[in-house]
Amino acid sequence: MSAIDKLFDYDDYRRFLQDYFDEQKKMRAVFSHRFFAAKAGFRSSSYCLNVIRGRFNLTPKSIEKMTKAMGLGRRQSKYFSALVEYNQAKRSDERESAWDEIIQIRSQNEFSHVSHDQKEYFSKWYYPVLRELVVHSDFDGDMMHLARSVEPSISTEEARVAVDNMLRWGLIQKDKSGKYKSTALMLDAKQVSPMDLRQIRREYVQQAIGSVETKKPSERFATFTTLAMSEKSYDYAVKVLEEARRKIIAKASDDPIVDKVYEMMVVAFPMSKKLEKETKNEAE
Repeated sequence: MSAIDKLFDYDDYRRFLQDYFDEQKKMRAVFSHRFFAAKAGFRSSSYCLNVIRGRFNLTPKSIEKMTKAMGLGRRQSKYFSALVEYNQAKRSDERESAWDEIIQIRSQNEFSHVSHDQKEYFSKWYYPVLRELVVHSDFDGDMMHLARSVEPSISTEEARVAVDNMLRWGLIQKDKSGKYKSTALMLDAKQVSPMDLRQIRREYVQQAIGSVETKKPSERFATFTTLAMSEKSYDYAVKVLEEARRKIIAKASDDPIVDKVYEMMVVAFPMSKKLEKETKNEAE
């Protein structure tokens, strides 16, 4: 993958520019800092080099010139701009605001709709688990070891069929060295019917109950709160929980090394009917 293809994985725009320039120099002998500066419309031929080395900062105008010269798309340009703002921010509130923008753009880019043929991916609880294991572990094709890495463990045949299916569906791919890679960071089940998702959701809930009852508190997290609140407060809670979920996803995607595969579910649901407010009889 090119530097531009991996743009959403960067959290330092100067490092991205360095990788982009190194890549372009290998691809085209004519490419240089002078060549790019002329293409972007910068007066100084060493402007880009000084930016990469941290001597200069980018301005909104220079950002526009750079994104256009690199041929970035609309979302890529928006992400690059947010990255610049994040790296160059002097105040903590500016930095936090830029980071929130980065997370939002990443989350929009990370989701890929599941086709009709791929809905079987959500038919068994261990498919998403195996997908993470083969990508992040040192999986060398040993299906028995892979099957035993899942909790609770599955059969070797189930692991083999799952990996073969995910390869066929294009959800994972095998490189020349034999390592497995994911083809999309996340999957969105919006195109999968609720009926198709019912079974896997039930299985995950059962797994969660089992984990709370058998795992040590240090190995799992569970909290339960019963409270009365207005619809406005409920909407606020949903917003906060969704933002937290997206931040966790973004943070996890930056982990260079992972230790385990976790299932994270956030649930809030009513435990009573809507309360009827008493109104005084005007005749009384």
